[in-house]
Amino acid sequence: MTRVDVFLQYYKPHVSGLTNMAAVLAEYAAVNGYDMHVHSVALAGGSTTSDMDGVTVHTYKRSFSLGRAAFSFALLRQMWRMRKRGGIAHVHMPYPESFIIAALFRRGWTFVSTYQCDAPMEGVTDSLIARALDWSHRILLKRSVVAVASSSDYAGYTRLRDAIAANDLEIVPVTGIDRRGGTAKYRMEGRRIIGFMGRPTYEKGINVLIEAMEKMPHDDVTLLFAGPVSGLTEKTGYDAQRLQALVDAGRVKFVGFLEEEEIKDFYASMDVYVHPSINSFDAFGIVQIEAMSAGIPVVASDIPGVRTAVQATGFGEITRAGDANDLLRGLLTALEKTYDAERARAVLDEVYLPPVPQAQYLRIYDKVTGKQR
Repeated sequence: MTRVDVFLQYYKPHVSGLTNMAAVLAEYAAVNGYDMHVHSVALAGGSTTSDMDGVTVHTYKRSFSLGRAAFSFALLRQMWRMRKRGGIAHVHMPYPESFIIAALFRRGWTFVSTYQCDAPMEGVTDSLIARALDWSHRILLKRSVVAVASSSDYAGYTRLRDAIAANDLEIVPVTGIDRRGGTAKYRMEGRRIIGFMGRPTYEKGINVLIEAMEKMPHDDVTLLFAGPVSGLTEKTGYDAQRLQALVDAGRVKFVGFLEEEEIKDFYASMDVYVHPSINSFDAFGIVQIEAMSAGIPVVASDIPGVRTAVQATGFGEITRAGDANDLLRGLLTALEKTYDAERARAVLDEVYLPPVPQAQYLRIYDKVTGKQR
């Protein structure tokens, strides 16, 4: 059985679009004949090895953090031990240690690189970190036999577009979960619901959404917010005082962190989903696909990658990133407009929903290993 070693910052039980996607892909490849090993930094505690849904998961004790990145000396030691073994290494970037993998894993190793997004260059410190990441990623991309991006839109925009284009480029959308069939348990009688789910970090555009809700002319519209609002390691992306004022006025309601089985009910409870991201740290927005799969139109920002789902399906509105007035326009339009949900569903089934993206990654693994099916 061919072994594939997957490297990314965090894995389950951490919740994010990237970790969810990596888990779904690893589990699919494991079912289809690959010996999948995932390497990530532990959220807490020491180093462990365990089996999760057919995938061998190696987590390594965190040594220190820098910005959003977590580093582990135990992981570096494991990379040193692995360097001569050879095999397939699949790296999900942003990944600070990309240059270390490229330097250590020489003879016998084949690299597949998935480039998720650029680190934003906002402020002196963030710009320095972003430049260091770009340098590290370029080194690994140069050695990769395949580079994967979630959309041609983002692949042509990223700061590393030249390094990505120099590879055998594959476009594979971020895979979502089909959220059909939920019960509207979070519905509020007499209210039209705009939904948002995620960590309220800076790049999500929460302050823009707050301003749009402050300007909302209709009293029967409520923003239903799922996700954590405290304990974040990332840069907090909202004005807590203004957000609380909206809560007090009945314009916003928090439902907290949702368990997996509750998510489809959350989508079923809304009229419109909003994805107001403002910078390059968001390059797709898997939640858009999940909302659409539940029959909910999406209002998304016009930034590269993020805008592609609405463009492909026609199921929603695209608004100018960072512009609260235009976001409000998009929300008001989506609340009133009737969309072709059947056409959107056909596009989702053909391009975005399982098992289509998973099968595309499996084909990539088969191609680099020469495996015939």
